[in-house]
Amino acid sequence: MRIISSDEIDACLEDRDVIETLRRAFRSNTIAPGIPEQVIERLDQAAGRLNVQPAWTNFTAQGDVTRGYVGCSLSLELPEQKTSSSSLYILFSGTGAQPIALIDGMRLGAWRSAALHALAASYLSREDTARLLVIGDNPLLPRVLSAYATTRNLTSILFAGTSAETRRKAANQPSLAKVSLGETTEIHAAQEGADMICVAGPDSERGSFHALTYLDPPVGCHVDVLDNAATIPSAFLEEARLFSSNMAAPPNPDLEWAADLFELAKGSKAGRRYYGQRTLFLPSAKTGLEDYALAAHVFLRS
Repeated sequence: MRIISSDEIDACLEDRDVIETLRRAFRSNTIAPGIPEQVIERLDQAAGRLNVQPAWTNFTAQGDVTRGYVGCSLSLELPEQKTSSSSLYILFSGTGAQPIALIDGMRLGAWRSAALHALAASYLSREDTARLLVIGDNPLLPRVLSAYATTRNLTSILFAGTSAETRRKAANQPSLAKVSLGETTEIHAAQEGADMICVAGPDSERGSFHALTYLDPPVGCHVDVLDNAATIPSAFLEEARLFSSNMAAPPNPDLEWAADLFELAKGSKAGRRYYGQRTLFLPSAKTGLEDYALAAHVFLRS
């Protein structure tokens, strides 16, 4: 069995290939059943959580058992962790059942998340999207911004409430070398000129989503939400066309979702219907299909 490290993952991946790998995955008939998150009770502490997300080649539809894989992501969150979670991905041969790869799930997840949001943006943001406003901070931001630049010709990015370290890492992304990067504290004014808004996470200094209380994107703007904890104003949610990655497990079942990435990738439902429409993307917590597709991609190229 091969052990594939974070450095090896970075060495064999490129934004465009990862985005297209996920696009093909959403068009495939890969099987990715949902398994409820397991609660781990802890003495005198908040509970821990174990998330198991399997997926495998549809051997019946394929009509062949001599090729294909079975995989599973394992993520563990405990109250005393300093990071959000720890994660591994294990890939088995679909023929002999032997484990063939153990992959760094944290780095795999970072690439998957970035490509997922960029894939959604390729369907939901306007083709002439050039000006991006980033609200808040998130360690995934440099990777996500690099992926955005693969799908849209960005000319400027304004950061609001993003840490200096995250901005520095973003500036070092090769794909953003020709993009103008700046800062602003006037979020209300900045969003008026934005073609796309990324709700990345809490303000790096305040530790809250204070800016979202007056989130009011201009017509034609696409809003991409990285942090599911963000509270988006109800007025915007009622007016915008809403999308997620997997309608089998939408992030908020009470909202009216227009389509998911399965439907967008297969062309069975439309994304942006007209130029001035406001759209929003909020991913599902179910990522078994995406993790499986990317794990197989890494295994074949590393």
